[in-house]
Amino acid sequence: MDHQSEINRIEQTYRELTASGKKILKLYSGNPTEFGIHFPAEILVEAYAEALRNKNYAPHPKGLLSARQAIADYYEKQDCTVDPANIIITSGTSESFFSLFSLLAKPGDHFLAPCPSYPLFEHIAKLAHVELKPYLLRPHERWEIDIENLKAQTNDKTRGIILISPHNPTGHVASVAQLEQIVTWANSRNLPIICDEVFSEFYFGQGNYPRVAAVTKPSLCFTLNGISKMFALPMLKLGWIAVTGKTNLVESAVDGLETIADTFLSCHQPIQHILPILFEKGRSFVDDYRRRVCEQCQAAVNILTAHPRFSLIAPEGGFYLMAFLHGVSNEEDFVIDLMKDKGVFVHPGYFYDYEDRPAVVMSYLADGATLALLCR
Repeated sequence: MDHQSEINRIEQTYRELTASGKKILKLYSGNPTEFGIHFPAEILVEAYAEALRNKNYAPHPKGLLSARQAIADYYEKQDCTVDPANIIITSGTSESFFSLFSLLAKPGDHFLAPCPSYPLFEHIAKLAHVELKPYLLRPHERWEIDIENLKAQTNDKTRGIILISPHNPTGHVASVAQLEQIVTWANSRNLPIICDEVFSEFYFGQGNYPRVAAVTKPSLCFTLNGISKMFALPMLKLGWIAVTGKTNLVESAVDGLETIADTFLSCHQPIQHILPILFEKGRSFVDDYRRRVCEQCQAAVNILTAHPRFSLIAPEGGFYLMAFLHGVSNEEDFVIDLMKDKGVFVHPGYFYDYEDRPAVVMSYLADGATLALLCR
């Protein structure tokens, strides 16, 4: 559905309010730096100083081997084996998706993607001249993936299945049992799995995060992540695609991705040089950062569920939640009134193609006092 007119109305309100001098907090933002979360500057300064002393530019289409080895070591510590030769470094997850859409499909083909879903995916798909076909998440079952619906959407134009876990915007984390069902289906239809795991460091459950490439055996799997969310460094633009599965399929996919990467060489070399240092010296920061996000998630759940206007399914990971609205007939009016009255900007559910009932999407990176503004 085209929501251009509705989006314009909300955006127009935001522009008018900010032009008048009113401060608006973008509570939908997943940018940690906007909420005072910053990677230690002293580590970056020292690491970049060393990287910039190396004045030789010797790019590799896949990315520097030292950076790819650091990524492989990160996965190995989580019982997931990835060959550094099968890792492609990109300038971020958006580029990773674009490369995969371009590699795996031609115009008119489609990928199965969850609904609700982050709006950016649709824009990337359009740029790659492919389509996204939604499969449903079930709110009455804690946002679990509707496996039968996913199967029903599959046809001869399907070129892959996108999994987002933890999911944006619901915070759902796919269980091992669900992952096994999806992978079994994908393998039976010769479909690759594309796993968006940018929020995997922010898993709130017990035990290890259920990573597709570690707990199942897909014939071909592309695992996407990067430093934007993991290290709170969205400005430094480094992501990656880790390719696993059957040897012949992996080799073919990596060859294709390497050709695409060689065309652009988009990820700047200094950040690749310092990536091993980020993994080595940034661990305590990430641990503290995760605890903060988890605590603020719980605070958000407590604040919102204590108010009769809201109900929600507690997130299992990530930065986002979707709250259902009670006594509200028009979520768009609610969002606009909230901006005008409280100076807080949340997203309506329909921005994420969720239209079953009035809902809003927000990040819980803000502190509890800010979130409490929603309930006054």
